[in-house]
Amino acid sequence: MLFHLFNRTRLHASLGMLAVSTHVAGVEMHSKPDNIVDKLPDFQSGVHAPGYFGLARDRAMVGYASQQEKWDAKLEQYSVAPALVFDYGRALSRRFGAGGTVTHRETQSEVVVNGIFAPKSNVRFRIAGSQLRSDAAGMPGIASVEQQGYLLGARKYWDSYEYLSDLGISAYTVEASAAAPAAVAALTDPDTLDAGMTGAQLPASGRTEGYQLSLNLRPSPASKLEFKHDLSQASYFADAAAIRSESQASSRIRYSHFFDDCLQLHGGYTSTSSAERFDLTLTRDKWNLHFIREQHDGGASTSMRIGYVVPLGRHQNTKRQCGSVGAPRFDSIVNATMKRPAQLPAEPMAIGTIR
Repeated sequence: MLFHLFNRTRLHASLGMLAVSTHVAGVEMHSKPDNIVDKLPDFQSGVHAPGYFGLARDRAMVGYASQQEKWDAKLEQYSVAPALVFDYGRALSRRFGAGGTVTHRETQSEVVVNGIFAPKSNVRFRIAGSQLRSDAAGMPGIASVEQQGYLLGARKYWDSYEYLSDLGISAYTVEASAAAPAAVAALTDPDTLDAGMTGAQLPASGRTEGYQLSLNLRPSPASKLEFKHDLSQASYFADAAAIRSESQASSRIRYSHFFDDCLQLHGGYTSTSSAERFDLTLTRDKWNLHFIREQHDGGASTSMRIGYVVPLGRHQNTKRQCGSVGAPRFDSIVNATMKRPAQLPAEPMAIGTIR
């Protein structure tokens, strides 16, 4: 029988910032196996053991993992807004996998189901469905919201092309149904509706349709260039008639370069219908420099930070962490079936919010 107790503490210090994180590392106790132990299930030693347990500042987790199956149960944000999350994934064959996640909060619950099909090692298709139920407590005229989402996506990467890395596209639709007399009044009364409001969380019946396109390039063996574009159209309904529509679009460009002297350069630009953001990061060994410029309807802000990381663990890693572009790869089918699609909204459709 083998027991693991992990304990490792690392302190990161930077100018103007101090963070403390605690992790688990290595004390092992071995007992000599006998005939009875040989008949027990094979729980291997090390971090690859099928059974695992973790405890962090805002999360507790227990789970099981093997090559064909994986599950974990988490209690997240138990000190602020507790949420129970159960994830499960299984590889049905070398090409197929199925799984999903269940999340339960005090006023909201969600079920997400994923299916993965991989006809080739560098091609993957994904189909996903979700159902979200939210109790709109305290909102007059709204009893609850029920929302369904559906997604279909495909992705492919290349190893043989010099510049093209990978390409992905996904399309999704979300339908929400709410007992919403108050929402209808807000939609039809100009005095109560402000298109620029972000504080109003008023659920409403409606439909959202959108797509996401991503393209990654490798200009050189030491650099990569990422493009991503999202576009969605939301329509709100009253008595089966669309009475308001919203369009949301966002684009992102990101560039990374890894130099020979362990210097890394990362920069990006993000644009939405109401905001813009530019960031630039330089890192070399333990030094880092961050610059961020944001502009939105309420104004603009600029920030700069210089940092130095000092690991205070018992065993310090003296090897330089220079990073690299790396070849594009898919996650395992088991892990992919457990991931929630980011394109499907985790909150109910609401008037005056930017999703």
